[in-house]
Amino acid sequence: KRMDEIAEKGYAAHHKYKGVGTEEHGLEIWLNQLKEAIENQSSNNAVDFVEEFKLNLYSKEIYVFTPKGEIKSLPKGATSLDFAFSIHSEIGFKTRGTRVNGKLVPLNTVLNSGDQVEIITSENQKPSSQWLDYVTTSRAKTKIKNVLNENTKKIAEEGKEILTRKLRHLKVTLNENTINELVVYFKHQTSQDLFYKVGLGAIENQKLKEFAAQKSNSLVNFFKKTITRTPSVKAEQPSSKELNKKYDLLVFGVQQDKLDYKLSACCGPIPGDDVFGFVTINEGIKVHRLDCPNAISLQSNYAYRIIKAKWIDSTQEEFKAILQIVGMDTMGLTNKLTKVISNQMHVNIQNISLSSEAGIFNGKITVVVANNSNLKKLIENIKKVDGIDKVTRIYNA
Repeated sequence: KRMDEIAEKGYAAHHKYKGVGTEEHGLEIWLNQLKEAIENQSSNNAVDFVEEFKLNLYSKEIYVFTPKGEIKSLPKGATSLDFAFSIHSEIGFKTRGTRVNGKLVPLNTVLNSGDQVEIITSENQKPSSQWLDYVTTSRAKTKIKNVLNENTKKIAEEGKEILTRKLRHLKVTLNENTINELVVYFKHQTSQDLFYKVGLGAIENQKLKEFAAQKSNSLVNFFKKTITRTPSVKAEQPSSKELNKKYDLLVFGVQQDKLDYKLSACCGPIPGDDVFGFVTINEGIKVHRLDCPNAISLQSNYAYRIIKAKWIDSTQEEFKAILQIVGMDTMGLTNKLTKVISNQMHVNIQNISLSSEAGIFNGKITVVVANNSNLKKLIENIKKVDGIDKVTRIYNA
């Protein structure tokens, strides 16, 4: 039996036979991993294979836990995405996010012994080329490369069919000469790169039309491309809401600050008048009408003490609030957020700052709301968006 094992697995099996029980188990795992890596190796570059595999050969191990308390061993330096692939390749491919010790973390988070790791999966999730930077184990890298190569070929095949149909509508036949011209026109390296971009939808129809126009040198196509119709614009009519506004609140400056003031006796401004503020030495801000008899003198001699002022409807007053949003970065998440905020809640977005790192989405959004109740309702609706993990209000941004 031992001779058969040595013949099948080599001298390492004989070394294993002479070791103790724990070493035997570890070597068996090592041999299985080596066998799997060789079988899954799709690249013809032997140097790359050796470089990737030797990373795990002598590395120290860490021990982490699943949510059910099962212990998993990984090479030191492994990430949360490596952990997903160590459980099963299909789980790795469908990993949407990871939680370490109950906290949502990026996919490239390095694990430590004792961490509890939870994998969040989605049937719609697919690996991306960035994942190769998120993993350190050769097993995960090989699996991801294989899938990316398969996906690239599949998308390129679909892209070729799409391109054929689009060019047919433009009266252009897709042959070898046309493909070469397209590769040069769109500045790609190979025809597969071209088809892949078409399959992803990265090449717009307008660009193809421009290519067809250039290829045929048609004057008609030129005019079709350059002539545009300008839609008629209807004159804006004042809404009943504007006509019925009650101007009862005076605000100052660009930021519409609410400040203490006094109405000037010289011109007697009333709510709704066009006014300005004048900073006096002893009496604070005095408000004058723009057509006040003293307006010209004040503005010409003391321009540095003039501040803008206007009346607004206090019932229409709005307030700014800053929200910090954290979640899993998925395609279309930004569009879903803006749809909830602007379309469903009819809340104005004053400023938006978004960033993404290793599958984790971070956003800071400044919104304008009427009151705290509207803000709370907005936060609850944002939390319902698929992929959002946490929404908090920032008070000192």
